[in-house]
Amino acid sequence: MEDNKYIPGVCNIGREEINQRKLVGMIGLVITIVTLFLLTFFNASFGLKLIVIIPAVLSSMGFLQARAHFCVFYGWASLFNFDSLGKKNKVEKDEYVLLDRKKSLRIVLYSLLIGFITGIVAIII
Repeated sequence: MEDNKYIPGVCNIGREEINQRKLVGMIGLVITIVTLFLLTFFNASFGLKLIVIIPAVLSSMGFLQARAHFCVFYGWASLFNFDSLGKKNKVEKDEYVLLDRKKSLRIVLYSLLIGFITGIVAIII
């Protein structure tokens, strides 16, 4: 996979955008770990422990997007970017838009799955 070329349903962001997603993943991971520690330390209730799902989804979404070189938002919005942060180019072909939206959905579903598994772990601990 090239870091500087749009490939429908495969790659829609370049190096700067990938680094931004990694940062989001790291921040989400730190928040997840701190939240899980605090919930365990204070022996939080079952329902309250489920709050760990939120930062876990955020973290996994950041890391999955970075790994896939694919932005979920850009995929849904028919955009791609291989230039500087924030610059956006429009995806014109309908078949490319469909491929990008399928990829976006997969990343969202995987992120939710990881978040819910983390929530189950929080309940067990």
